[in-house]
Amino acid sequence: MRYRNSMEQQHQQTLTQLVNDVYNKPDLIEEHQVLIQPLLKDLLASAPAGFEGMATMIHSHLVNGLKSTNPNIQKFELESGLLKLKPYFQRINR
Repeated sequence: MRYRNSMEQQHQQTLTQLVNDVYNKPDLIEEHQVLIQPLLKDLLASAPAGFEGMATMIHSHLVNGLKSTNPNIQKFELESGLLKLKPYFQRINR
């Protein structure tokens, strides 16, 4: 298993914070989406072997949350992604 470098960990923290911001204040979606999209692509591209499915699931939740115009679906999808994001990063950074 390879160790994550500090830039990858910084991207992880940034992604988590941006999504958390949008979750707590949905009117930030448009402003933050341009920052979140490249980090989501990186999430998929940098998934270690054996973690691709989990990264894809998190990616799907977050993309669905950002795209949804229904506030209830938006909250549900973003929360689902956030709940999985932190343990995912903890596991891949071991």
